[in-house]
Formats: sequence, structure tokens, C-alpha cells
Amino acid sequence: MSSSTEVNTFANDELTVGKWFGNVWTAIRTVIKGMMITFKYVYGVKPVTIEYPEVREELPKNSRSRLFNDVENCISCYQCATACPVDCIYITAVKRDKDAPALKTKSGTPIKLDLLQYTIDTALCCYCGLCTTVCPTECLTHTTDYEFAQYTLDEMKYDYLAEDVKAWRERIVK
Repeated sequence: MSSSTEVNTFANDELTVGKWFGNVWTAIRTVIKGMMITFKYVYGVKPVTIEYPEVREELPKNSRSRLFNDVENCISCYQCATACPVDCIYITAVKRDKDAPALKTKSGTPIKLDLLQYTIDTALCCYCGLCTTVCPTECLTHTTDYEFAQYTLDEMKYDYLAEDVKAWRERIVK
């Protein structure tokens, strides 16, 4: 038998009322089955995305986001700038006068240099954490702040001696 004969045989099949109701039932059953699968994924699966910024994800304690330097405890040792693989930490310090009152960090380490500049260019930073591991006074830390996008690259440089950045200390340093 040729394929044209098979098609003609199918076309000549007489549609009875029973076959018509059978076709309607098959259509309804397959649509319901498909909709059940759809509803299972729409209502039964936990959503992957969150409604940001209304809902914010809680980051792990060991996450490496924005860097913060507690300049009150910084001894200006330059170890963080030396360890940085992308050279995004800019430090300027001068030797303290001998007549100046002695300063110490919270851990008791004497501060022998006056910190004049401490800037981190977060646009260059790769957040590797090498700078935080070599800090002897542990004043340079990664925070869980991850919302610090800016419109220009110059705004990505944070001067840690500026008053607005020092104000982060209340929120970050525990």
C-alpha cells in the first residue's frame, strides 16, 4: 500500500458521535495534564530570584565585599598596599614628631606614622583578601556591604580619612 492510500483511508474514516466525544475528551485530558505540570512549577517550586531591593539577601559572614579600614587603628605599615596584586591601595604617611603625644591602637601597638592618605580604588580591587590577611592590627577588613555602585570610576575611590567614610565605622566595626 502506498502512503497516499493510507491518507485516503484515514480521510474516509467516518466521524461518529462517539469518536467526536472521544476526541473532545482526549483534548480536555491533555490540556489538564499540561496545565497540572505548569501549575506545579508556578506554585510548587520556590522562586529563584528575590524581589531586590525590597528583599535583600543575607550574605555569609566570610563573604568578601566592600573593604573598610578603621584608620584609628591603622599603623601605616604599607603591608596591605604591598600585598595588593592590582595596586588599588594608595597610602601616604609621614613620621610622627618626637614631641607628639604617643598613640596606640586598640590592641596596644604604637602608631609611629601619621596617616595622610588611605584610599582604595574599588573599581580596580579584585576582592582577593590578601590585604586583609597581612594587616598586623586587623584594621583592614572585608564587610558584607555589597551595594556600592557608582556612575563614574572616580566615585569608586574611597578616601578612608574622609568624614563620611569614617562614619561607616559605627555600622561596621563591632
